[in-house]
This record gives sequence, structure tokens and C-alpha cells, in this order.
Amino acid sequence: MKLKYLLLSLVIGIIFFQSCNGNDTPVDEFDHAAQAILDDQKINEFLETHFYTPPTGNENFGVIDTILNGETPLKNLVQTKEIELENINYKLYYVVNTPEGIGENPSKVDRVFVKYKGITLNDEFTTFEEVSVNYIWLTLPNTISGWRYGFPNYKDGGAVISGLDEPIQFEQPGKGVLFIPSGLGYRNIGTATIPANTSLIFHIELGDVERDDIDFDGIYSIYEDLNGDDDFSNDNTDDDSKPNYFDDDDDDDGLKTKYESADPNEDHNPNDALDTDNDGVPNYLDNDDDGDGIITALEEADPNGDGNPDDAIDSDGDQIPDYLDPTN
Repeated sequence: MKLKYLLLSLVIGIIFFQSCNGNDTPVDEFDHAAQAILDDQKINEFLETHFYTPPTGNENFGVIDTILNGETPLKNLVQTKEIELENINYKLYYVVNTPEGIGENPSKVDRVFVKYKGITLNDEFTTFEEVSVNYIWLTLPNTISGWRYGFPNYKDGGAVISGLDEPIQFEQPGKGVLFIPSGLGYRNIGTATIPANTSLIFHIELGDVERDDIDFDGIYSIYEDLNGDDDFSNDNTDDDSKPNYFDDDDDDDGLKTKYESADPNEDHNPNDALDTDNDGVPNYLDNDDDGDGIITALEEADPNGDGNPDDAIDSDGDQIPDYLDPTN
């Protein structure tokens, strides 16, 4: 079923993608720490003076309005996630509606199938983008930080229910609201529709989660957080310019990870990865696979340089290639 709506990713709103344009680089002298404090104060003022009515039935989003008659303030409903990013401390606030989703939570490196409505948290309280009819796929590493840290708090909707000529629906999608400080959004840059240093509100509906293999190495990216700290950027086995989840040769031995028996049972999970020399380091993370003191790349494991050891040299003709044979 997922393949049927894969192409919907092509209509992703461009505002969710972090720009690679050099002109969008934040000014170095900008005081992001001070802005984070201001944002948190403003968000808390908003949470204390507004209430939330959750969606009912088939409604996608709830309603946020000003407290006038003693309604329960949002401050009493939100959960808080503290985030340190680039040495700045931020607070992300979120509401998870009940009943919550019935599926699985995404990681920060997965794909999500969502509907959303984005609102600027300023004096104008302006809706700047809304996707509320058909779900769209978004790859979380390509979205703002607030989404990467926010969406893992929600579960998806489980079983797909749809008619032939109807929009895709889910049995019980995860719904709620994210309150994102500007430092986890568009910082001091802004966009064509979002002013710089503007905190954001997102009503969200999470229909589905798809594990992603960002570097196409045969391992789901969620499993490439080796130290388990939920920061995928600091797991870099070979200390090159690319973290493991974005590197198709994690140990820089010249052999692509997908050819090093990192996933023998093909479940995209390296929990059963081959460790030829039994040193506790699986081959795909070990640049000396047979433990003979010679780096794999120097044992002619890949003579034609395609990253595939199907033509590896076997000097002694024992059917074990040199890079896996400590006595070759």
C-alpha cells in the first residue's frame, strides 16, 4: 500500500526543507541563546492565555483560542522536551491527543506520512501552510529540527483504510500540536511566509511511518545510532565527513556496507551482522575483517573498485578471500 502513495512525496511544501543556499547562513554574531530565552517566554505566555479543543470524529486538527471563560489553559496540557542543539538549550512543547495513534513512533531519520497546519506564533497568528486533504510523505532529516524532535513523540495510525476513489485514511492516526521555538524552526533567517525569529505552531496528523535507509546501505537508518544517544550525527565509525546513517561504507575499507553481511536475514537490522574475526566489531564497522593486522582495503578485497567483493583475491585458493582469511 505504501508504494501506491510514495509519489505523494513530490508535493512536499518547500518550506520544510532546510535551504542549502549560502545566502541563508545565519549571521555568526546573532545571539541564538538570548533568542531561545525570548522564544520560551513568549510560548509560555501563549500557553497560559490560550486553550485547546481537540479534533473530534474525522476532523484533522483541533482549535486553539484565547481563554475568555475559564477554559483549561494549554499550559496544563503540554508536555515538554528539552533539546540541546549547537550548544543552545531549547524547549519544545507538544500535545498528544487521546486516544493516541496505535502504530509505531518514527525516529528522527524516518519518513512520515502526514497532514499538518502551520501557524506563526506572533501577534498575527497567521496560517502559513496547510495540508489537510491528502497525506504527504516527508523525510524527517530534511525538515526543521522541531519536526525531527517533535514527531517521535507520536504514533502512527496503524492499518490503512481507504476506498477506491477516496483519500487515504487510517484507523487511528496520531494527532496533536507542536509548539516550536524559532531556533528549532527557521531561526533568524525566516522564509517568504515566515518572519525571522518566529516561533511556530503545527497541528499535525500522523498517518504512517516508514523506516528509511538514507544511504541505501541495506540497514535502516534508525539502527545506525550506535551509541544510542538519539543523535545520528555523532556516529561516524570511519571519522570521515559523513555520519554512518549517511555513509554507504561505514568503516572506509573500500567495501560497501551492504556487501559486508551487515544484514544476513534481510530485515534491515544489523543485529545479526557477520563478525569474521569475532572481535566484537561486525565486518561492516571493522576495517580489518579477519584480524590479521592488514587493513581490508589492502588485501585486494575489491580489485575493480565497485565496492563489491565478488572479485576479491584468494591467494591460497581455499575459497576464502584474503580479506576474510587471516592465514591467506
